[in-house]
Amino acid sequence: MSSRAFWLVAGLLVSGTAVAADHPPFLPTRDVAVDYQVEVTQSKGEPPASHSVKVAYSAATGRVRVEQATAPGYMLIDRAAGHMTLVMEPMQSYMDMPFDAKAGAGLLLNDKMKFTRAGSAKVAGLTCNLWDVVSDSTTARLCITDDGVVLRGQGSDPRRGEGKLLATSVSYANQPATKFNPPQGFNKMEMPVLPPGLMGKMGRPPG
Repeated sequence: MSSRAFWLVAGLLVSGTAVAADHPPFLPTRDVAVDYQVEVTQSKGEPPASHSVKVAYSAATGRVRVEQATAPGYMLIDRAAGHMTLVMEPMQSYMDMPFDAKAGAGLLLNDKMKFTRAGSAKVAGLTCNLWDVVSDSTTARLCITDDGVVLRGQGSDPRRGEGKLLATSVSYANQPATKFNPPQGFNKMEMPVLPPGLMGKMGRPPG
């Protein structure tokens, strides 16, 4: 899976905080599955890399599944527990690793950012509210439904370039619990032991 495409989607969908009148709902309030088209431009002058990404969300557990169509596996994120799981289907294995929802990843939202309403739009047949988002390193415009589904996003981060995200289809069907756990029978791989100075970087996006 393209790490930048993954972190763009994860950053938009996984960073929950309390919903307030001046904040969008950062997490969906019900089960949903969304197909996205994602474009990532690492540096100016380079053509954007395009990816088809599927995201599923469980309202009961707060867990998210992110998979890229051409990748040999997928990511499972449990924000409340602070970890994510990389499932490698060809190897029938998986690996758990830390996940820091406030590590400053790309368009990753958090309660230290400033949010400003900017109107509304319609994407994939659904109405969403436009929000301008600003932080020390990130600027973005997102379109989020009243029930917390990100339908469109565009933003930039000087460390990781620019990214665009567009929902092409949205389904509010119930998502089975098994979808958010590694398949039965898969082997768990242990993370390699890292020097102490690198541990603080785990849970942050690569590159």
